[in-house]
Amino acid sequence: MGTYLRCKIGLGQFSGEVAVQSATASGEEFSLFVDDECVDCDRSLEQESPVDGWIRVEVLAEEGELLLVQLPGQTFENGRTVTVRRTQVEQRSPQEKV
Repeated sequence: MGTYLRCKIGLGQFSGEVAVQSATASGEEFSLFVDDECVDCDRSLEQESPVDGWIRVEVLAEEGELLLVQLPGQTFENGRTVTVRRTQVEQRSPQEKV
């Protein structure tokens, strides 16, 4: 079991890499590239559009409905940590690999 954040996943620029998009608790979007081993997809990736999926995160702190999580890579906007809502995160076992 691991902690996963809901996100959109698309193809990366290189083999073994995916593009990830999600949002912070305040609604600000962020994006990053990560190794495809860090994500689970609800369906297979297509060239054209991102698919619903999950990115593995580590919870660093909790306060009420907010979680400070560390991402497996650096975002373009916010570094490696973001604050998200508890409802955006699930405990789950890895499923389908990209």
